[in-house]
Amino acid sequence: MFRKLLVASALIALLGFGALMHIRARDAVVIALNFEFLRQGTAGVVTLSGPDLVGGVASAFERTYPFFPITGGFAALLAVPMEQRIRDYPITVTVYRANGDTLTWEGTVKVASGEFIREPTFILPSEKFHLLDMSVQENEDARMNSIYSVVTPERFWEGQFSLPANAPTTSPFGSVRDFNDGSTRRHGGYDFRMPVGMPVKASASGRVVYARPLDIHGNNVIIDHGWGVFSNYSHLSQIFVVPGQIVLQGEVIGLSGNTGRSTGPHLHWEIAVNGVLINPMDFIRLKMPT
Repeated sequence: MFRKLLVASALIALLGFGALMHIRARDAVVIALNFEFLRQGTAGVVTLSGPDLVGGVASAFERTYPFFPITGGFAALLAVPMEQRIRDYPITVTVYRANGDTLTWEGTVKVASGEFIREPTFILPSEKFHLLDMSVQENEDARMNSIYSVVTPERFWEGQFSLPANAPTTSPFGSVRDFNDGSTRRHGGYDFRMPVGMPVKASASGRVVYARPLDIHGNNVIIDHGWGVFSNYSHLSQIFVVPGQIVLQGEVIGLSGNTGRSTGPHLHWEIAVNGVLINPMDFIRLKMPT
């Protein structure tokens, strides 16, 4: 389900799909919100269509989201942080036209519960206990944020993302984790139960931007897919790619392992959109415009 909106000069109207079929306004711009609501830790697509458009920008959740060219218009990816409170939020879409005109639409986006769980206490072995130090966490978060905040206008992938491994999942996205030092953290991805040495595949085509060890994520590969979308593969035993390398969907980029802040062999898989970690399982079901 989705909402479509017509913007004609200063006129703004919320219309159903059938009504739009009868609109013939020459200067009409259609804004489509391809969702009824967004859950915490998920992404949604907003599209623009109409004559003589050159771009636009959406603002929501104290962030801005650029629009990128697609067939017949433009598209932007909104991303809701897992910590976002459950309520309605304002959204503003600014549309730029070739003649220099700027049109603005204001509305609301409903954020619903991400339905996160609390996991049993994680017992980190003594030789990795130092990785629970908050300064280690903050330093690594800063490094990840500096990577995830980059927005590459070029889109490297087509179609939908795929799973990085054929293995059972364990810890879900957004879960609350208690560690044996008394600290509490949120899980930023999905975990796959895998023994050491199993192949890990790129979820979509893109350019490798990071391929080296980190304290918490262990041996780590990050792929930039364009449009502000990144995938991350952590705790690897071996890395087969280098920064700058173009990889294709399904290409083996490394082997599963137990490096970093890990309590046992597994793969940790993350997806970030416009600097926000989102539920990877939800993202691979998201239908992208082409």
